Amino acid sequence: MEVFLRNLPSDLSQEALEAQLTPFMRELRIVDFICLKPRRKTFGHIAFLHKADAERFLAVHGEQEVPSAGHKPRFQAHLHLMGTEVFCKPSNRKIQEFTLRALQYSAEQRGGNGTQERDQQPQFQLDIDGFSCGYCSFNEDQLVFTPEVAWSQKGVFTLKGRNFKLTTQDGYLLRIPTSSIIALVHYDDGLLTFILSEVPYFFLEHNKAPLTMALPILSLGKSTITHFRLPALSGEHATIIGQCLVYQFRAPALDVIRCMMSLKESDLSVFYHDLTPKQALRSSARGLHSDLQTLLDQLSEWTRKGDLPFGILYQLQALVYNAYLHPTTVQILGSKLCAISQNRRQRGLAPISADAVRTLLNTVHWALPFDNPEDFQPDPLLATLRLDREAKMDFTSQKSVSADLSSDHVLIHRVSVSPTRITFHGPEREPQNRVIRKFPGHHDYFIRVQFCDERGSDLFFNPKHDYEQIFQRFRTVLTLGIQIAGRTYTFLGFSHSSLRSHSVWFSSPFIDGDGSLQTSSSIIKALGNFSGITSPARCAARIGQAFTETPFTLPVQNVVVENIEDITSSDKSRVFSDGIGTISLEVVERIWKGIPQKKGTPTCFQVRLGGAKGMLSLDSRLKGSVIRIRPSMVKFSTDDMRDLGICNMASEPYPLVLNRQIVKILEDIGVPDDWFFSLQNARLRQLQLITSSADKTATFLKDAKIADSIGLHKLFRWCYWMDLDYREDPFLRSIVEAMILRELRLLKHKSRIPVPQGMTLYGIIDETGYLKADEVFITFDMISGLYAAPPGPGPVLVTRSPALYDGDIQVARNVIPPPDHPLAKHKNCIIFSQQGVRDLPSQLSGGDLDGDLYHVIWDPIVAKVHTSPPANYGRVMPHDIGRAVTTKDMAYFFVEFMKTDCVGIIATRHMILADQEPEGTHASGCKQLAELHSTAVDYSKTGVPVDMAKIPGTGRFRPDFMAPGPLAQVYSKSKITLTELSSHAAYDEDGPSHILYYKSDRILGKLYRAIDEKKIWHERIDTGPSPDEDSFWARFVSYLTSRHSLSQPDSCTVDEALRLRSAYNDAIMAVMNDFSEHPTRPISELEVVTGIIITKTGVHSRRQRDRASKLKDEFDRVSSWITDLIRQGGRDLCLACLCLPAKDASALWQRVNC
Repeated sequence: MEVFLRNLPSDLSQEALEAQLTPFMRELRIVDFICLKPRRKTFGHIAFLHKADAERFLAVHGEQEVPSAGHKPRFQAHLHLMGTEVFCKPSNRKIQEFTLRALQYSAEQRGGNGTQERDQQPQFQLDIDGFSCGYCSFNEDQLVFTPEVAWSQKGVFTLKGRNFKLTTQDGYLLRIPTSSIIALVHYDDGLLTFILSEVPYFFLEHNKAPLTMALPILSLGKSTITHFRLPALSGEHATIIGQCLVYQFRAPALDVIRCMMSLKESDLSVFYHDLTPKQALRSSARGLHSDLQTLLDQLSEWTRKGDLPFGILYQLQALVYNAYLHPTTVQILGSKLCAISQNRRQRGLAPISADAVRTLLNTVHWALPFDNPEDFQPDPLLATLRLDREAKMDFTSQKSVSADLSSDHVLIHRVSVSPTRITFHGPEREPQNRVIRKFPGHHDYFIRVQFCDERGSDLFFNPKHDYEQIFQRFRTVLTLGIQIAGRTYTFLGFSHSSLRSHSVWFSSPFIDGDGSLQTSSSIIKALGNFSGITSPARCAARIGQAFTETPFTLPVQNVVVENIEDITSSDKSRVFSDGIGTISLEVVERIWKGIPQKKGTPTCFQVRLGGAKGMLSLDSRLKGSVIRIRPSMVKFSTDDMRDLGICNMASEPYPLVLNRQIVKILEDIGVPDDWFFSLQNARLRQLQLITSSADKTATFLKDAKIADSIGLHKLFRWCYWMDLDYREDPFLRSIVEAMILRELRLLKHKSRIPVPQGMTLYGIIDETGYLKADEVFITFDMISGLYAAPPGPGPVLVTRSPALYDGDIQVARNVIPPPDHPLAKHKNCIIFSQQGVRDLPSQLSGGDLDGDLYHVIWDPIVAKVHTSPPANYGRVMPHDIGRAVTTKDMAYFFVEFMKTDCVGIIATRHMILADQEPEGTHASGCKQLAELHSTAVDYSKTGVPVDMAKIPGTGRFRPDFMAPGPLAQVYSKSKITLTELSSHAAYDEDGPSHILYYKSDRILGKLYRAIDEKKIWHERIDTGPSPDEDSFWARFVSYLTSRHSLSQPDSCTVDEALRLRSAYNDAIMAVMNDFSEHPTRPISELEVVTGIIITKTGVHSRRQRDRASKLKDEFDRVSSWITDLIRQGGRDLCLACLCLPAKDASALWQRVNC
């Protein structure tokens, strides 16, 4: 039942209305209700799940008719909200379907987890008399606060959701996420101090903004904008905002005490300490900004004189820019390092390692009450570095972990630009690309610049906020560059993938190996001729080819490069060979010799050659060393044709795993539910059987390639042979649990269902003309029986991701060529026909052959379904500015892309609408979204954004399979727990809209609810014997010593093992910090070893997925380095290292010898 409300305040939002009504509902013990209110209207509705609740509400708060002398009846209101009379009466409309389903779902979920009512939060509200921003430091042994900027505005400070929020009288809003709070410090004088790890978020109410800021919004008709996001609260604030992460608020003393009492059950670190501001303690009369400028001048001077290597100067600037140390402290530290460096040069010793200075970024922490003041002084900091270096330099023979690089990777510094500040990170390993490879020995003149939010994640866009001030800041950085230790790094370019991850390359001028001055302009000019391109997006995409990762290269000076024509349809309207050329066997064999043996003998390669990009496939009919490229591959002209860069290759097939988009289309074209359930249940059985024996666990880890650089699966195989239960060791147990949890969550939350009779393969064209229209040839390695044999002749389903249009899945006929046919030489690919009216790849969500992967299914249950006609979108012409493109044009396009990229929004709305529409993906609204998605995908190359007004809205209701799952948390370094996700807490009006979920009756909802991850976790996975780490390793070592007749290592060998472990711990700790998105919360060693970043909800952002792939490479590198050192020491050292997991190695040996 619904209740109609009138005379509501027009500015009251839907969520704020719900917050206002919650106390009234709580008094009436009403839980199941939803508020519905249009923007800027004075009416709304309350939807109740139970009619009795609605009647009880109306009995107390319903309007009452009163006698009137006139003919028009008068009513008396019995509900007052924000000082306004609100009239309530039964609604004359029927409750909406998805509103009712959302109420029912909410009630079911609440009944399932025992939550009886909406979450309540601590009653935290303070009237603020003023606040300031500054930093903490030690005056002798006393921690003091030094303010740099102060504001006298009064305001209200509250806790809403996961944020503290200050709203000032003049319209400014300051938001502090609780996750960024290092410590809360309070005292009797009414001062409340927040020591933070990141800068707060700043906003200004739209109706209190200056006209210059509000006018563009008014002219564009953006009536939904409520706040402007700001890079700082003032110009003075902007100069110190990045280095001052302490905010102090002044309030009545008794109110502060009351609020602190309300937080006693929270997990915040609260200190009682006197932090009265000490203005006199500033190191200079002009404050921190002046000290910072002095330091930057000094760093520039050291660079000019060559007193210290750039790598060390970069780390010194990072210590200040990341707000770890005060500029004056770093300047003193730098001066002492200069003296040490000069002394070492005079004595002929090795230079100071930048890695040693970098360790300060991982060890220095924010100053807190009761810390040791000496920990923040230059001499003790320097002593820590020197002790660290001297303890390890001889042992590692000056061999740095970071220097142990293969030729396909380089070390590159990374700089993050957020809405408020710039922070320094790295150096980190980056795959080689064409530009970096041209300048060996000059890699520190290039940096990766990441534009992101304060926490390192993608900038979150709230439709209620205007971000123009933030984007203007980003434009300024892209235009003026970044100053680092006397060098000016300016915009260079970006690849297609880095554009989507909001990352660009910057470079600083340098003299190359030939004595030539290299600037960003000269580097771009040497890549090729781009003068004829008049579209910023297209020009950036063409230049971006040079920044594509090319781990392998092949010199082509002795290779004949020929140009051949594209294969087209008879009317020339379709290019069948779009993006693909050919390569002779002689060249392919040269590639095989230059790639790692584990890559096998692939026959298709994704390449970059001069201005050409795409695939090269083997044509065994070609004689000699020949590469043939087609016009569709050539994107710009260049004389630089020295190397063939290989981005990827078809070295192995990829098992097909479904996703939610493909599942939905398959359902809509008639695939029965039973087929999906049979596959999902088979996968569930596999996951549940993994822990049934160590042998099955070993197979699982081997197939998943977890820590394969050290052969981790072999350890589990040994446990199986020795009849040892690996679950007695907490870390080994957690590795398995983390892997199963990831697979379980992908299965439930992403419908990542493996298809045994399916595969994902690179697509190439039949160069011979053997295949007829709509025919394909599917071929791949079975990898020693790991995969089923390729399909025989017959129908197959072919698609590619992303698939949103109902015709993005098509049926083709698989044909097997004779054994001696040229097509039979191929493997790990799907070969498409060159015949017919339209090429098949273009029918599959606009695919081509420049490196696209295609999904194939030959299961007879689904291969014969009736598919829908494919989409046929018109070509979008690139945005043309009518002149040559400049660097500034491309930089500005980068920012515009950040502003208007809506691929994710469209895909999400398509998923919601496809679930809600009776016709599913066949519905016109879904087809419209699919076309808009195609335009959005091409935006990076055309510069033509999607008109956001054309995107159909889906409201606040979403199907249950899009809801977050239980929270996963890692504690005690490796222990994983699953806890129930709490229901919606007090809504934060500045956060994302309050989403409501309903039970989906489509296949995605059914599959989702069929998996109870908490039940599976607790009953089948998180079970086993109690941890007994020492006993486990004692029995393991006992077996090995008796098998190989080994004796206890001597003390020298044990000491060497301890030093090795220390080196390993340092390297792993560096990785844990480098790959964390939070400066004070490194990821766990468990995440490093498994290569899985464990998120609370199991859903990874695009950036987390990218970082996870690099994380695995980083662990492989560190583990290979340390195992090489262990092996060099022989059996005794190996045994000594094996004994170290025990808390007491000598006690372990006593247990071994018993």
